[in-house]
Amino acid sequence: MADKESAVDMTTWFPVIGKALAFLCLSKAMERDPKKYDEVLAKVKFLQGLGLSQKDAAQAAGSSAESVRVMRHQRKRTKNGKAKKKSRR
Repeated sequence: MADKESAVDMTTWFPVIGKALAFLCLSKAMERDPKKYDEVLAKVKFLQGLGLSQKDAAQAAGSSAESVRVMRHQRKRTKNGKAKKKSRR
């Protein structure tokens, strides 16, 4: 019985420990190269590379998943700093 309870406790805590370690890795990476991780999208990309979901990575980077989605869409639409013009049909 105790083994089952400890297994449940571990499965509850593993995601928390993983997110905490990912945040610590981001903090260390920001110490080493602050310019590389000054944008939210760079932080989210780094955290997703460590295995966090977009929602968790955005939250750890100080944003929301919806905000990150919009920023990615805007970045995708821009080219050389200018937004693409919509063509009329």
